[in-house]
Amino acid sequence: MPKKKLIHIAAEQEVEFDKAMEIAQDKLAEGSLTGTGRNTWVTEEGTAILEESFMIEEIIPKHYLGDVLGECPNPRYNYVFNKEIGKKIPMLVPRKWQGKLVGKIITFEAISDDTGTSYRYVRKGQ
Repeated sequence: MPKKKLIHIAAEQEVEFDKAMEIAQDKLAEGSLTGTGRNTWVTEEGTAILEESFMIEEIIPKHYLGDVLGECPNPRYNYVFNKEIGKKIPMLVPRKWQGKLVGKIITFEAISDDTGTSYRYVRKGQ
């Protein structure tokens, strides 16, 4: 299941197309959507995120694509750059991936609360 039309995802989830498009543009990374209007296609990874967010839209975090620049002094974090955010930010990395992501393009999510915004690595296909 490589790519899927947004109009079909909206029909399966019983959501209006305009609402589905708004959620997709808000929650997905920039490379997850291709096409325009009702001919918009969503990647496999984006489809999984969308199906969750139609059920519980408020708690699904915003996803980004970014380049891992290097490790922070604290090995639990890596520095990531994203054009949309426009700066280098620290991102929490699982122990399994510490030291293995430098130089790669990865997906990460922003988690906002009353103390600010933090970022963490998201495994592809999650």
